[in-house]
Amino acid sequence: MFLSKMRRIIAGLSLVVAGHAAFAAKRGAQELVPAGHWLYDSLKEISLESGIVNFADSAPATIQELRLYIDEVDEEKLSDSGRRQLSLIEEYLGAENFSFASDLLSVGLEPSVSVEGFWKSEDDIDWTFDRYSRKPMLDMPATITLADYVTMSMDVFLGQNKGVSLHNDNYTNILYSPDDFDINFPDTAYFSTGKMLSEKTGFGFQLGRGSRSVGDTMMGSVIWDDHLTGVSYAELEFYAPNFKYTGTVSQFNVDKYVYAHQIDLRVLRKIQLTFLEGLLVNAPMELRYLNPWTVLHGWAAWREYEPDARDPESHTCDYFGIKAQYAPVPNVRVYGLFAMTQYQTPYETTNYPDSPTPNGLGAQLGTEFYVPVSGGRFRFGIEGYWADPFLYIKESPNWSMVRTYSENMGDKAIFYEWIGSPFGPDTISAQLDAGYEVPGKWSVNLSYLFMARGELSGTNVFEKMRDSEGRLLWGGQRTQFDTESEEHPEYSSQWAYPSKGYNDWEALKALTSPSGTPEYVNRLSLRGTFSANRWLSFTAQPAYVYVLNSGNVSGETRKGFEIAFAADINIAGLFSSRPMSYNED
Repeated sequence: MFLSKMRRIIAGLSLVVAGHAAFAAKRGAQELVPAGHWLYDSLKEISLESGIVNFADSAPATIQELRLYIDEVDEEKLSDSGRRQLSLIEEYLGAENFSFASDLLSVGLEPSVSVEGFWKSEDDIDWTFDRYSRKPMLDMPATITLADYVTMSMDVFLGQNKGVSLHNDNYTNILYSPDDFDINFPDTAYFSTGKMLSEKTGFGFQLGRGSRSVGDTMMGSVIWDDHLTGVSYAELEFYAPNFKYTGTVSQFNVDKYVYAHQIDLRVLRKIQLTFLEGLLVNAPMELRYLNPWTVLHGWAAWREYEPDARDPESHTCDYFGIKAQYAPVPNVRVYGLFAMTQYQTPYETTNYPDSPTPNGLGAQLGTEFYVPVSGGRFRFGIEGYWADPFLYIKESPNWSMVRTYSENMGDKAIFYEWIGSPFGPDTISAQLDAGYEVPGKWSVNLSYLFMARGELSGTNVFEKMRDSEGRLLWGGQRTQFDTESEEHPEYSSQWAYPSKGYNDWEALKALTSPSGTPEYVNRLSLRGTFSANRWLSFTAQPAYVYVLNSGNVSGETRKGFEIAFAADINIAGLFSSRPMSYNED
């Protein structure tokens, strides 16, 4: 009965789209291209083919800003695959979606349908085709556009809730039960405005909810990654081809804000540097932190929220990130990222040898290069990741660089998402990629991932904290956590951060990655895509995973296969009369 209803809904939607195609309107300049969108990879590849780098490795960005970087590409010097990619980018940016327009205003929908199937042989191994890879069954972003001045958008969808996506006996994204529905949409919504002040200088302001990324990486950015979802934010930006300023205020949870500013510089069009300073404060929003041009560390905020406590350094977490990328020759990129939540200077270690405070450092280093061949291009990449056991972690979960939330349906699953890489702290990993793509037609990519995961890696630091009834001590809506509570001493005794009088702080402080009994993960996956036409595409992804010391238990071994298939139907593209430029030979 449900499938029959869905067929009627899709058929009716198709008739509506077809009947109103004459009301199509183009995307506005203030529309945001979401983090993780294919356009960023395509823009990177054609930019590297031109031997240049730009600021499009941070997302989301407006179409207005991305136009700056697209205009730098010399189409005459591109290979056949480069010209195909440029054509695909222009087609996306100039797409005319189903909309109702009145003078400068338009209200538009961009409906699509995804049908997915997936299966794995071993329940104790995490999904490779996980909840971040999956799409809702019906996705229909709704957008209000005021010419090129303002865009408002939200992702209206019909899909599974995040709790169901974790189940091992869930084999498809098709909805079968009312308990499967995700009723808490939208996940992404925003107001965006801005203007070009000259041919090459513009500004923008956004107020929204969604994911952000700083750095284009293979395993997720150690600084700020799009696996951190559902964050509400306000962002102000000024940009030109060689300089960009970004100021943000991000709300992770109730009374948990990250104030940050970011500077991007480009030298000789081949070298790009990024500096990010941030401050997490577990307290109501304060005016002093909204200053867009200051040094947040200069407030010494860690001393002000519990000045009479045994350890006054509370309720805050300072954050610092550096990113660099370099294009030495066309089609080659070398990049590195560094993140820090705590660093004990030589002065501190010498004068305060009994301080329990550990370092919290993380870094990534990688390279990728492309070889255009026969209308397509080969891609090769290698990347390494390292994180201290206490990167992102502070004296309390509420002061740590993590967002938590829970589902409102079904088993009300609890989730944790770090600000950076989903691998979290206490991890050393490496990934190798090799693939070939004919833009707009088909692609194949072989990937090998190795991880050495310590006992504080992933979200273990939260999932191991439980009360006498087995309930999680912190997470979801349960975020009350007092590290010095006499009524609840289990808070401090179970929290992994070194603390005098509550745990073996000297042993914890001395931990190195990967700590304890490391879990060794080996994952080999193959991903293939095929675009039949402008509105229909297919994806297949088999994977094999072998885990030694599974769950950080010595000698425990897990291994298993996984397979995933997906078919995506772009309903707006189904009724478009414009030709597929990338299929023109």
